[in-house]
Amino acid sequence: MLGSSTGALAGHMADTMIGSTTAQPTEEPKVAATMCAVSCDTACSLCPAYNLLCGGLSKSASEQQSLPVASTLHTIPARRLILHPKEWSEFVPIVCSGWAMSSIALPDGRRQIISFLLPGDVVSIGSLIAPLSGHTVEAITEVTYRKFKRDELKELLFGRSDLLERLFKLWNEAKSRADQLALDLGRRRADERIARLILRLSEKVARRSTVRTQTFDFPLRQRHIADATGLTPVHVSKILGELQRAGMIEIGGRTLTILNAAELQRVADWR
Repeated sequence: MLGSSTGALAGHMADTMIGSTTAQPTEEPKVAATMCAVSCDTACSLCPAYNLLCGGLSKSASEQQSLPVASTLHTIPARRLILHPKEWSEFVPIVCSGWAMSSIALPDGRRQIISFLLPGDVVSIGSLIAPLSGHTVEAITEVTYRKFKRDELKELLFGRSDLLERLFKLWNEAKSRADQLALDLGRRRADERIARLILRLSEKVARRSTVRTQTFDFPLRQRHIADATGLTPVHVSKILGELQRAGMIEIGGRTLTILNAAELQRVADWR
């Protein structure tokens, strides 16, 4: 395990990213976008968007190489905006690789992170219907994502009852996450909130991997966890230190290992 002192943990989790801690405005990706059709392979089949946009469109492997929905591929560095809350857009972005976050901010800059976005996630379910998402979507790591034209997606989805059913499932899952977030912020203790966040992220990563392991990428900083759980960075450091000293988790570099899942679930009131 890492050193048991809170100070050491704070040093590890400190916000030492290059440049300012404020997200940079939306800008054109450094890697130019290229037009392409959706393509499917073994890795893509693990993506939650696969059944909605790729695997659900054609049963023929040869046909899947040229699907009716075109997209543009973009790559941006960490801490750049993928989507601005007031940006009018005709596109629906879907994360292909990397970590991003969706948040809502107050005028004074305080924010609430609504969700962490991993490969396969639509950056905003609302963007499938409306041109304004109302959410700020920021890259945590370097992120590659595809942008699909909303009108083309809507025509495709609403023309297929099976795909529409999958879309409703995505909406239902998003509502369930919002309900759980409200419950966590309103009624749960600090240690419960952080333990539940770790378990949710572990499950989310596991669904996107063919390898089952208790160690997963964890590029989050104190400020990310604080803004997701309604706590201060100092409080986050304290709780993470306690979880590590109790032998439940280990944080090293940019990875997190769950050492005692049963005890972590007990702390999280995980049912």
